Amino acid sequence: MKLNMKTLAVAFAFAANSAFAAPITNGKFTNGLEGWTVDGSVTLGSDTAGIHASLSGNRGPGVYTTLSQVLRLRAGDVFGGQAQFIAGDYLPYNDDAFLSIDGLNLFASNVAAVGNYGRTALTGFTWTAASTGDYVLMMGVANRVDGAAPSSLLVRNFAVTSDVPEPGSCALIGLGLLGAGVARRMAARNKTA
Repeated sequence: MKLNMKTLAVAFAFAANSAFAAPITNGKFTNGLEGWTVDGSVTLGSDTAGIHASLSGNRGPGVYTTLSQVLRLRAGDVFGGQAQFIAGDYLPYNDDAFLSIDGLNLFASNVAAVGNYGRTALTGFTWTAASTGDYVLMMGVANRVDGAAPSSLLVRNFAVTSDVPEPGSCALIGLGLLGAGVARRMAARNKTA
């Protein structure tokens, strides 16, 4: 009987732990661009703040270089990261960049906002999922009007945090409560015997 209970507990913990996939793959780019869909010129670099992906708007007038991934989030999950727009052009060539989830911009900038050859600060952002489901994370940068002097978008430190307990944690709490109940019952039996 003990072996069956132990086997059942291990199977329950494994099933609960694998019930929900990781919400983001390679959010800090430590494995290159693995897990990301790339369309255009995206390179990796590093500095004291860590690894970043750099998207170049060098594909021609109005054609976005993009980097994307589908995130599997639960209601209450908080997605965050950092982005920086670097203008390689001047007005009237209003190059632009964006970062969005399901079409909602979390970061956006252009040459008009930062000035000729200007840049934004490295900007942090967060967004909270209202419901459980799949969300498309998309970012891009485009050159406007001409194909010269492309601007770029740097992104880094993508992560998902949650106040929602992980399924594996719930399983461990449940098993702990079950074990405490069994131990209490056995102690009570031994006391009366």
